[in-house]
Amino acid sequence: MKRIEVVQRIIDRKKARTYLEIGVSNGTNFFRIRVRKKTAVDPHFRFSAKRKVEWVLKNPRNLGARYCECTSDDFFASIGPADRFDVVFVDGLHTYGQSLRDVTNSLAHLDEGGVIVMHDCNPLSEAAAHPAESFDQAAALNLAGWEGSWSGDVWKTICYLRSQRRDLRVFVLDADGGLGVVTRGKPENSLQLTEEALDRMTYQDLAGDKKSLLNLKDESYLFEFLETI
Repeated sequence: MKRIEVVQRIIDRKKARTYLEIGVSNGTNFFRIRVRKKTAVDPHFRFSAKRKVEWVLKNPRNLGARYCECTSDDFFASIGPADRFDVVFVDGLHTYGQSLRDVTNSLAHLDEGGVIVMHDCNPLSEAAAHPAESFDQAAALNLAGWEGSWSGDVWKTICYLRSQRRDLRVFVLDADGGLGVVTRGKPENSLQLTEEALDRMTYQDLAGDKKSLLNLKDESYLFEFLETI
């Protein structure tokens, strides 16, 4: 199950009206999403004006889309408390620090009953999970096992939320590189990790206990989750 299907099913189930995507890149996901009001955020969009027009013809929901070519930090600094979103997809810079800021900022603008979906929460290899400041930096390291896919240490944000926030439900679908799902509510279960312990953790720690650390669910769990929102 791909991320676009998961996000769209959540939108459809909630009858969501507002959608924010952080880390749009070439628009492969964003352009296909069907929702009334869409906002795209990325420091550098990798698509042409012509492609935007083509996608309006393919999916009329793109007609009123808002495009913000800036960092996610700058975007959130520019909007006010009244700016709210029903569904947020976080796929920006794949670092623990940035992904945590993106989720924290998204929560501040998440409508009641809203849902955040995070990409790259279950890296498939140690090379893909290697901490770096960018994809280019990760690729330049020539890591053993590198196959051109970089998830970084986004997985630590899942562990942080499951350790430090008792007001959030957090789990990861075992699909498309790990799709983290965050909603407000009582946690199903929690971790007991301090921030210091989490900082010291490596991919080897994750690999040894993914199911417990990530609250990892089979992709079929999505349908059970949809019944709760």
